[in-house]
Amino acid sequence: MTTIVKTQKSSHLQAAVAVTMIGLGVIAGGLVALVTLGLWLDFQAYQDQSLLSRFSTVIQAAMPGPIDTFLTDQARVMDLPLAGQSSAYWYMARAGGVMSYLLLWFSVVWGLLMSTKLTGKWMAPLLTYGLHEFLSILALVFISLHSLVLLGDSYIDFNIFHLLLPFFAPYEPLWTGLGTIAFYLSLALTLSFYVRKQIGQKLWRMLHYLTFVTYALSLLHALGAGTDTASIVMKVIYFSTGLVVLFLINYRLLTLKFKPAKA
Repeated sequence: MTTIVKTQKSSHLQAAVAVTMIGLGVIAGGLVALVTLGLWLDFQAYQDQSLLSRFSTVIQAAMPGPIDTFLTDQARVMDLPLAGQSSAYWYMARAGGVMSYLLLWFSVVWGLLMSTKLTGKWMAPLLTYGLHEFLSILALVFISLHSLVLLGDSYIDFNIFHLLLPFFAPYEPLWTGLGTIAFYLSLALTLSFYVRKQIGQKLWRMLHYLTFVTYALSLLHALGAGTDTASIVMKVIYFSTGLVVLFLINYRLLTLKFKPAKA
């Protein structure tokens, strides 16, 4: 009886810690978003007299000469602050694309680790599930930013319909269309976390097999539409991440195949 009570207390404590950590993460993310939005609105309203401009001036004065020159040159290349023909939108879209791919990959890997029970040995189930959900949401946020930033780029001249309708984009329509489909699948999978009880565990699991389709489409989109794909670094990233997913899928299939039958 004492053992059962201790086990229950331990599980309650793990659940409380997990909920607290997730809550703190949401609060921290919200505060960062609010501060960033406030600084940006202040900059738009007051320009050189804004807090961001004055802080930048102080930081610039404290920098060594070579670093200051390098950053100034980069700002000039990107036409900062954002306006007109600025290349900054394209840079941000590329960075957002890489980040969203890595977050989606991490979410897929984490889901596979959960399904093989490898995470249960060193992390509470509630925290494991919460992290999987958080990664899916974060990937969706970066996918959205990756797309919406392109609306500011006047060189290719994207509009909202190019982003929402697959295969209609003026730039690499096939590969961009695959990315659009991946976004919709990612959105559906993320929303499924909140209707899990309504649709049932079995249907929810079946729906989550689309995660592999979403990841495959995202990888094809990155390879076909990514302007950084030709670089050695990105080739290594795409190859290594894809290899990890294939390995974990095969491992999962093998554990299912050789799972001992219940007596």
